Amino acid sequence: MSTAAHRNRGAFASCASRVGLAFLEGRPMVMGVFALRFLVGRLLAAGEDGASASLWLGASSWMLAVWAVYLVNGISDVEGDRLNGSPRPLASGRLDVPSASAIAAALLAASLLTASLLPRPFLLAVVAFVGLGLVYSVGPWAAKKAAIAALTIAAAGVFLTYLAAALVVAETVPTSALVFAAVASCWIAVAGHTKDFGDVAGDAAEGRRTLPVLLGIQRARVVVAIGTGVVSATAMALGALVHQLRALITLGVAGPVVIAFTLLVDGGDRRRDKRPYRSFMAGQYALNVAALLGALES
Repeated sequence: MSTAAHRNRGAFASCASRVGLAFLEGRPMVMGVFALRFLVGRLLAAGEDGASASLWLGASSWMLAVWAVYLVNGISDVEGDRLNGSPRPLASGRLDVPSASAIAAALLAASLLTASLLPRPFLLAVVAFVGLGLVYSVGPWAAKKAAIAALTIAAAGVFLTYLAAALVVAETVPTSALVFAAVASCWIAVAGHTKDFGDVAGDAAEGRRTLPVLLGIQRARVVVAIGTGVVSATAMALGALVHQLRALITLGVAGPVVIAFTLLVDGGDRRRDKRPYRSFMAGQYALNVAALLGALES
């Protein structure tokens, strides 16, 4: 009896360890900003009156889908991540691909089952988000292999997140919420290229057409800096002119920081090359925290 109990505890510990590693592979920092986006989407659509059991079901379904999509992406990226020296669980061998695939399938099933309990527009949004994730990561024509296609899909996924949250709590989505979501998505589509600065060797070996691979690292930095400046200036203007969009001023401030890291940080190792990306991610968090606080004060 004690031997069987010990064996069961060992199996449970092994399973729990794999799930924990799968969570790390899903990129907790990215999942955290998706959770913030969902909360902000709800507040922009319905304010503090939107809290309900449906909201929590919707948030659970969406975050399970996000985790699954990023886990699938990790599975598809494993060879390139190894070439780039990534410490992620799959690339480092701490998590095996079959276990990750099984966990991703379970997450997708749980997400879709939960979404089926909510209004059909939300279920369709979840299906669309998962579809975007698969188009991004899977197959010989995966969008991740081309910089513009990859970030267009990533931006669409961000827009869908705000929209899906709004659809859970409101029948119609305010124009201001749609504009906010569009600008936040443009930030992803442009400044998101910073994530590729530290992965040039692996991306080139995998045949990915990222901006640094296509243009060279220095030209890519200039293009990203210019695009980030345009989005940042647009966000600053909208935030200053429209009260409901005042949180966008955050991107007006974050833009110059990303530009500075993009143009002034010398490359040479992966950690330094990731500084522009980390500043871009900090801008996303700051934007959504500012929107959250602004919505709660209104």
